[in-house]
Amino acid sequence: MENQKILIIDDDRNVRKTLSDILKTKGYEPSTAENGTEGLDFLKQFPVNLVIIDLRLPDISGLEVLNKIKTNCPFIETIILTGNASLDSAIEATNKGAFSYLLKPYDIDQLMLNIRRALEKQTAQEIIEKRTIEVENANVKLREANAELTNEIAVRKQAEKEKEELIFELKDALSKIKMLTGLLPICASCKRVRNDKGYWEEIEIYIRDRSEADFSHGICPDCAKKLYPEYYKEQ
Repeated sequence: MENQKILIIDDDRNVRKTLSDILKTKGYEPSTAENGTEGLDFLKQFPVNLVIIDLRLPDISGLEVLNKIKTNCPFIETIILTGNASLDSAIEATNKGAFSYLLKPYDIDQLMLNIRRALEKQTAQEIIEKRTIEVENANVKLREANAELTNEIAVRKQAEKEKEELIFELKDALSKIKMLTGLLPICASCKRVRNDKGYWEEIEIYIRDRSEADFSHGICPDCAKKLYPEYYKEQ
């Protein structure tokens, strides 16, 4: 398997050099760009799996670069790496599709963990796209087989078998990508979590929609004592 390609867009030469050297030692194939325009031009010519973007660039903002990448190449994963963090920019980066938002100076272990998880998600998305196309092609074969003479029944059965196998692989890939989610924002007050579309929802709903778990509601002894103290005094 070819080394996964990572583009670093940062106006700090030392950051580009250091991060590029680290990625090489980890087995990745890094490239660099010193501003947003140069990075976007690079992406027009060369495919990459992941882009690491500085939030403040000399020509255009990192958020604008992120938005253009996600518009033109939605399957490319992105990580924002910045020394000028703010809550607003973190929320906007997440809403625009950034896999994660990390602060400089970065912890190398945390950065490498985010890179690995982002690339796992990107690989799963590629599998889904490939399998979806193959399923569509299998459907085309089925329609053609239905129009053929009865002596071609064997071809149709083979196409049906291929379709079933591809659908199984597609479902498996979908189940895996649901687990590759990066960081999960949770409200410190009401404990709601922000979903993939940027909306806040109850954690029970979030878990239910992304797993086979179902919830039943009861009340624990500690809460019961707080809510019904008189009953527990009688007991």
